[in-house]
Amino acid sequence: MFRRLRQFFKDVIAEFKRVQWPTREATIKSTSVVVCVSLVVALYLGIADLGLSDIMQMVIAG
Repeated sequence: MFRRLRQFFKDVIAEFKRVQWPTREATIKSTSVVVCVSLVVALYLGIADLGLSDIMQMVIAG
């Protein structure tokens, strides 16, 4: 059992060495794109929620 566990961790380390990690600049650029898109979507959903809640209040109030 310990032999298989040791082999598993050796394989994990070997796989990590083959991974092509992104550069710092690429990581920062990707992160900023994700943050910007998230903010735009949050703003859109917030405005849509306010609009729909106003419409629902008008429908309920009659």
